Amino acid sequence: MNIIIYNKNTYQIKHILDVLNIDDVKLKENEAVFENKNIKDFSQTDIRVYNNDGSVKSLEQQVKEKIITLGKNQIIKENQIYTLNKNILEDLIKLIELGIEKLDERQKIVITEDGKKYITQKTYEELFRENLITSEEYNNYIIQIRQGQYQTNLDGVRAELLESVLNNLASQNLLTEEQKQELESLNIKRQEIKEKYPKEN
Repeated sequence: MNIIIYNKNTYQIKHILDVLNIDDVKLKENEAVFENKNIKDFSQTDIRVYNNDGSVKSLEQQVKEKIITLGKNQIIKENQIYTLNKNILEDLIKLIELGIEKLDERQKIVITEDGKKYITQKTYEELFRENLITSEEYNNYIIQIRQGQYQTNLDGVRAELLESVLNNLASQNLLTEEQKQELESLNIKRQEIKEKYPKEN
């Protein structure tokens, strides 16, 4: 039968012996025998990891009972001790949450509807609210947004309206010769652009 010899002070397993009779075993000072016929896994190093039924305690239970201690950057993952790697996004987020790594003050952690986490840049509104950018930087951003909106939503309509008004004034001879020539030049340019970039029929 297999028996385990362990250190009574440290609970560390010293030997695993195959013996016929426990009485034949000579123990040194601070050694003790752990006999459990149900043990199948003799790969452990600490006698405290074994349950009474011979099974091995889970890593979570071992951590809870302070049999093993995890490093600050370690977690239990898929029943193994796993060292978090800051070069892997999921691990980096965990390290930030544990207070081991720092998140750039211009970034934030976002949780999606399905519970996944990722790191993204804060919006200009958030940066301004948190005093991370000046009012001048924020206003420049707003001007860019407005200009984009003007270009998308107003410029084309305004140009068509202006062209219609100018053509109407020209047909009533209400423009100067110089204005008529400028209008005709714009109309020619517009026609050239249309011909260069024709629509598909």
